[in-house]
Amino acid sequence: MLRTFMLTALISWTVILSACTMGDEESLIEDRQGNTLWIAPSHQDPEEQYALREVTLTSSTIVDGKPNHLNALRVGDVITIDYSAPDFSIAESITHK
Repeated sequence: MLRTFMLTALISWTVILSACTMGDEESLIEDRQGNTLWIAPSHQDPEEQYALREVTLTSSTIVDGKPNHLNALRVGDVITIDYSAPDFSIAESITHK
């Protein structure tokens, strides 16, 4: 019983910590339409295919330390994103690389 509990706790912490590091990855803006970005990994192998990830921007999304600075985001920019928990499709802050 104790082993099962410890294993469950370990797996839970692994999932939580992997979600926390999600915002540390560099991403490339592939497309932008209004308040929606479609991003891909910034380091890509030309032989591989990548699924685009949809990220929603809100009026409270901070870009490069400035609130309401969404016009600074352009297709082709390399960025890192910190996501709003628990919804990891909403950007809390974005920083250009």
